[in-house]
Amino acid sequence: MHLIKVNAIKSTNSFAREMFKEKPAVTATCIVAKEQLEGRGQRGTSWMANPGQNLTFSILWPKPDVTPGHQFLLSAVVATAIVESLQKFSVPRLKVKWPNDIMAANQKLCGILIENVISDGKLAASVIGVGLNVNQTDFGGLPTAGSMKLLTGHNFDLDEVLEGVLKSIEDGLSAMKHLQDEDIMKVYRRQLFRLGVPSTFQLPDLTMFTGIIEDVSESGKLLVKTENETIKEFELKEIKLCF
Repeated sequence: MHLIKVNAIKSTNSFAREMFKEKPAVTATCIVAKEQLEGRGQRGTSWMANPGQNLTFSILWPKPDVTPGHQFLLSAVVATAIVESLQKFSVPRLKVKWPNDIMAANQKLCGILIENVISDGKLAASVIGVGLNVNQTDFGGLPTAGSMKLLTGHNFDLDEVLEGVLKSIEDGLSAMKHLQDEDIMKVYRRQLFRLGVPSTFQLPDLTMFTGIIEDVSESGKLLVKTENETIKEFELKEIKLCF
């Protein structure tokens, strides 16, 4: 995978999208920023990280082996690949919080934002943005945020962590063409945060309810068993897991 390192940039995802727009024949490329000025997260949130202490990067992956209707499989592969890579650094109790946040010991360690480019009804490219907290120890008013250093007590070499994470993601994406959709989802479900555990959820109108995560569909919908024993499906913007 080609690697591009920059000191400061507005958004690595935006940079990658522009790169593909200008050079559609580009090979797989990773853009790493020491500082990301306008990093984006899920649900329109921003991703803030102290410069030089964490990893913020985007992977431009041309022609992913999925159809537009199965885009969630990319998210599942990337999330589980990151979990597998972080296990090698002895990060404890790693899980994937639906849809693709990486948790460790109930703290948010990593966020993923995937933006797909669709052309002629096919996925022309995927832009995979990753924000991974590595050596930062102060997260201000974010009590659920954590880092590899906070969780292990060790300081990490950013290049070494990047190399391990990129290899795991590249291996996972390259292997997709050889895997059945259900095989991908089985691995994802094994890593799913709070699967089968009574949890609190919030709806868009701020209503709270208790339910149990039963599954995630191949299209990425969260299946929750409610208190009246019915199974309901939710899209990303329709529900928030509050633990």
